[in-house]
Amino acid sequence: MEVAFILVPIFVFVIVKMAMDQAAKARADRVRLLEEALKNPAIDRAMLETLTFQLTGQRPPSASGSGPLLATLLAIGWIALFAGLGVLAIGQILGESSATAGGLLTSIVGFGLVTYPFALRELEGRRHAQ
Repeated sequence: MEVAFILVPIFVFVIVKMAMDQAAKARADRVRLLEEALKNPAIDRAMLETLTFQLTGQRPPSASGSGPLLATLLAIGWIALFAGLGVLAIGQILGESSATAGGLLTSIVGFGLVTYPFALRELEGRRHAQ
C-alpha cells in the first residue's frame, strides 16, 4: 500500500510533465512557422495582421472598432451592385431607358459601397506605415 502512495504521484508527475513538454514543443513549432511566414515579403496586409494576431493574441486597434459596420456596408453594396446590374439588364432587354438609367446608377452606387471598406483599410494602412 505504501508503494502505491509513492508510485501514483510519480506517475502523475511524469504524465503531466510529458503533456507540458508536448504543448511547449507544439507552441515552439507554431511560433517558428509564424516567424517564417512573417519573413515572406509577398504577404499582404490582411495576412500580416492575421499572423500577428496568432503570434501575439492582440488585434490591431483599427480592426476592432468598425468591423461589423463595414461588413454590413459591404453586404448592402453587394446587394445593390447585383440588383442594379439586374435592373440594367432588364431595362436593356425591354428597351426602357429609365430602368436602364436606374440600374446603372444603382450598380455604380453598389460598386462604391463594395469598394469603400477596402479603400478605408488601405488608407488606414498607409497612414500607419508613415
